[in-house]
Amino acid sequence: MSGLNAGACGPNKNGSVWGTERRHAGELMEDALTQASPKIWDTHKDANGNDTRVLNTQETEAAKEKLAAIRQAFQNWVWQDVERADRLVRLYNDTYNNLVPRTFNGAHLRLPGASTVITLREHQKRVIWRIIAAGSTYIAHAVGSGKTFSMCAAVMEQKRLGLISKAMIVVPGHCLAQMAREFLMLYPTAKILVADETNFAKAKRQRFLARAATGNWDAIIITHDAFKFIAVEAAFERGMIDEQIEAYDTLLCEMNKDDRLSRKRIEHMKEIMEAKLEGLASVKDDMLHLGELGIDQILVDEAQQFRKLSFATNQGDLKGVAPEGSQRAWDLFVKARYLERVNPGRALVLASGSPITNTLGELYSVQRYMALDALRSRGLHEFDAWAANFGETRTELELQPSGLYKPVTRFTEFVNVADLMALYRDFADVVQQDDLRRYVNLPAVRGGHRQIVVAPVHARFRTYQKTLAERITAIERRKGKPQKGDDILLSVMGDARHAALDLRFVGWGRAGEGEDSKLDLMIRNVFSIWQESAQNRYTNPETGQPYAQPGAVQMIFSDLGTVGAQGKRGFSAYLWMRDELVRMGVPREQIAFMQDYKKAEAKQRLFGDLNAGRKRILIGSTQTMGTGVNAQQRLLALHHLDVPWLVSDIIQREGRIERQGNQNPEIQIYAYAQEGSVDATNWQLLERKLRFIAMAMSGDRSIRRVEDLDSDGNQFAMAKALASGDMRLMQKAGLEAELARLERLYAAHYDDQFAVRRAVQQAEREIAWAQARIPLIEADLAARVATRGEAFSFETERGVITEREKAGAFLLAQLRLAVRNAQEGRWTLGRIGGFAVTLDAINRQRFIEDRVVTDAGLSVAFAHGTVDITVDQDTKPLGLVARIENLVLRLDGELADTQKTRDEATRRLPAYQARLGAPFRDQALLDEKRNALAELEADLAATSREGEEEAPANDDIPPIAEEDGVPNALRDAA
Repeated sequence: MSGLNAGACGPNKNGSVWGTERRHAGELMEDALTQASPKIWDTHKDANGNDTRVLNTQETEAAKEKLAAIRQAFQNWVWQDVERADRLVRLYNDTYNNLVPRTFNGAHLRLPGASTVITLREHQKRVIWRIIAAGSTYIAHAVGSGKTFSMCAAVMEQKRLGLISKAMIVVPGHCLAQMAREFLMLYPTAKILVADETNFAKAKRQRFLARAATGNWDAIIITHDAFKFIAVEAAFERGMIDEQIEAYDTLLCEMNKDDRLSRKRIEHMKEIMEAKLEGLASVKDDMLHLGELGIDQILVDEAQQFRKLSFATNQGDLKGVAPEGSQRAWDLFVKARYLERVNPGRALVLASGSPITNTLGELYSVQRYMALDALRSRGLHEFDAWAANFGETRTELELQPSGLYKPVTRFTEFVNVADLMALYRDFADVVQQDDLRRYVNLPAVRGGHRQIVVAPVHARFRTYQKTLAERITAIERRKGKPQKGDDILLSVMGDARHAALDLRFVGWGRAGEGEDSKLDLMIRNVFSIWQESAQNRYTNPETGQPYAQPGAVQMIFSDLGTVGAQGKRGFSAYLWMRDELVRMGVPREQIAFMQDYKKAEAKQRLFGDLNAGRKRILIGSTQTMGTGVNAQQRLLALHHLDVPWLVSDIIQREGRIERQGNQNPEIQIYAYAQEGSVDATNWQLLERKLRFIAMAMSGDRSIRRVEDLDSDGNQFAMAKALASGDMRLMQKAGLEAELARLERLYAAHYDDQFAVRRAVQQAEREIAWAQARIPLIEADLAARVATRGEAFSFETERGVITEREKAGAFLLAQLRLAVRNAQEGRWTLGRIGGFAVTLDAINRQRFIEDRVVTDAGLSVAFAHGTVDITVDQDTKPLGLVARIENLVLRLDGELADTQKTRDEATRRLPAYQARLGAPFRDQALLDEKRNALAELEADLAATSREGEEEAPANDDIPPIAEEDGVPNALRDAA
C-alpha cells in the first residue's frame, strides 16, 4: 500500500506508526479490508483458576485510532495521482453510477374487466404498467395511496396478457377481508380463493391447497402467518441453506481467531441454518409445495414486516441491522428465489407505505429480495461490501449493564446515496406523502403538522423519578450478570415510560388529586372534539346519500396501557379512557377497543360502524390499528398517547387519517408529552429521522450523504434520561463517552511516547555500535589471508599444516588434552586465514561429585570481536576447520549487515525524534470536553438542588404499592 510508505514500513513502523504493539499494521490492514473492528483482549485467571477474557479498552481504542489513520492515509493517497484518480472514478461510474431512471406511463391502460365505477389515478396506472412492462416491482407508495387496487389490477392485467398464470397475494391477517372485498369491488368477476381463519386451519389445510392447485384462480389471497405453511421444493431450499452455511464457513475462516464473540455469533447463526437443514430432512413431504400449486408470482402487502433477512457479515455488532434475521423473511426469500426459476423477472412484487422502518441499512435486504443479480454483478451481494460502499460506521466502547465495555458499531452516515437510491428506484416505484397530494385530495393538517400537547410536571412525578435514579445507580454498581429476580435496566425504562403516561401505572398516582397526567389531558381533548364535531355530517360514497348519524370519528394510539395492563400493573389507560369519557357523557357504545375485533368479519363490521358514525372513538395500538384500517371517512382527529420506537410506526399511524376518502377538509393530529420526561425530545428525534429518510427517498441526485440518526444509544444514558426526563443526561452520557474515548487515546499516546523514546534510544545505540564496529571489520578484511582450495594453511609454532583434516585433528587433540590434564588458561594454537585460533580452559569445582572438571573451548580472535566455536564429542576435524573458514569468509557479510543496521537506524532516528515529545493531537478537544462536562455537571447539580428545595415532604409522598414488601412495578418487571 504505497500510501503508507512514509519512508519505510519497517518493523517499528509496523507496530508504532501504523499499528500498535498488540495489533500490528498488517492485522489492521486486514481489518480495513474485511470491514472488521479491532478488539484487543486480555486473559486473566478467575477465582476458579479458569481463563477469563476481558476487553482491553485502551489497546482497543489505540488500535481503532491506527485503523482510522490507515484509512485516512489511503484516502489521501488514492487521489494524489491524477491518472489513478481518473481510472477509479471511471470504474465507480461504470459500476454504480450507470443507471438512467426508466419512466413509465400507464395512461393508455383500459383495464378490461375492471369496474367502471372505480377510476384509478395516474400513479396507480403507472405502477400497474411498470409491473406489466418491467416485472418485479416494489410498490413504495405512501399510506392511503390505493396500493390494494394497484396490486389487484396488476395481477389481472398480467394474467390477461399471459405473463403469469396464478398469483398469490400475501397480506397481514387483519387486511385479509379488506383485500378480498376490494379485489371483487374492482374486478367483480374475478376468481379468487381466500385463506381465512376457517379454511386454512390445520385440519382443512390440505384440502385448501388441493383446491388452490386444481382451480383456475386469478389470485389466491393468504395471510402472512398462513404463508409460512406453504412449502417449496425441499431440494431447492436445502441448496439455499447449504449456500448460506458455506458463506458462514468462509467468514469463520477469514475471521480473527481471537475474536471469540464474533466467532460465537457466526457459529450460532450457522447452527440455526443447520437446524433448518435437519428440519427439512424430518418433514414429511405430503403437502403440495409452491410449484405444484401453479403459483408463479407472489405479491406481498406490508412488506416491511419481512425486512429482517439473515446474512453473513464480519460486523455482527452493527446496531440497527440484525444479521440473524427472521424465519418469516428467510421463508419469503427462499420462495421468491424458487419462483425466479419458474418465472424469471416476475417472481416477486412487494408493497409498503413505509419500506424503510428505521434506517437506510434495511435497503440491503430489500435489494436482495428484488435485485440480487444486480447486486452480484456489482460485487455488492455480501453485506460487508455493500456497507463499505454506502455506509460509514463508527465503533464506540459502551458500558454494558454487566459493568463491562463492549464495542458497538453503528451507521453514522450513508454515502453515495444518489447511486444507492438509483439502484433502489430501478425496481421501486416511489410515491411519497408530498407526491401523493399531486394525485389525490388529502385533508389539510391543522397547523401544518402534528401538535405536541405537554402535561405540566408536578412534585409527585419528580419524586418518583428519584426512585428510578436510585434503581439505576444500584444496577450500575452491581457486579456481574443480573440474576433471576434482579432489577434490570429494561424494567427501569419500562417503568419510566409508563410513569410518563400516568403515575397510576407504577402505583404512585391517585385519581382526582389535581395532578393532571398527559392521559388526563388527552381525555379532555378527545371529549372536547367529540362535542364540537357532534353535528358534522358525512356522505356514504357508495350511495351518494348522507349518513343517518352525524358526528366525527377519532382514533387514539397507545402501545402502553392496554386492557392487559390492568392485571399486570393494576391500571389500564384503555379502561380509564373509556370510563372517563362515558362519565363525561360519551355513550359507551360509541367507544371501541381495536383489540376486541380479532376476526376479519368483525373488523369489517367495526370499520362500517366507524364510517357510518355508530362508533366515534377507536382506541388501539400500532400493531392492531397501524395497518389495514380503512375507516377514514369521518376521521377528524388522531391522538398519539405514547411515543413509538420506529419511524414506520408514525407513518402507519398517521396514514390512517391523512388519506384519500377522508371527508374532513382539515384534520387534527396530536402527540402528548409529559413535561420533565423525554417525550418531546423523542418526538423531535422521530421527526428528524423521518425527514432524513424522505430526503434519501426523494430521488434528488444532488444528495450524496444522509445522516443516520440512532435512537438506540447507550442503555444507561437512555434509562437515566427516561427516569429523570432530562435530556441533558443523554448529552452528559455522550460527553462522558467521548471524554472516555479521548482519555483512552491520551493514555495510548502516553504509552506511545515511551515506545518512541525507547525506539530513539535503540536507534542511537545501533548507530554508535555500528560506527565503532565498521572500522574494526574493515581492519579484519585488510588482515584476511585467502584460504580457498590449496591456499589453505594453518600456522602453528611447530610449523605449517596445509591439510585441513590434520589441522582439525590437531585442534581437537589440544582441546581434549587440556581437558584430560585439567589445564587452565588461554593459548594461541595457530592462525587460519590471518586470524588467531585460541583455546580457553577453565577448571570448575563440582560440589555434588566433589571433583574438578575442565571446561574448554575454541574461538577465533578478530579485531571486531572474538567468536566462539561450538565443539562437542561429535565434531569432526574437517567440520571444525570448515566452521573457522566460514567465519573468515563471512567478514564481507558482517560489514554489509553492520552498514545496513547503521543506515536503517540513521533513517529511522529523525522520524522518531520528530515524534518524541509531540503533544497529544486532540489535547484541545480533550480540554474542551472536560470543560463542557464540568459545566454540564454544575448545571445538573444546580437543577438538582432546586428540585430538592421544591420536593414535597415525606408525608406527602404516597406509599409504593407493595405485595409482600416488593413494589408491584419491580415484581412485574422481574
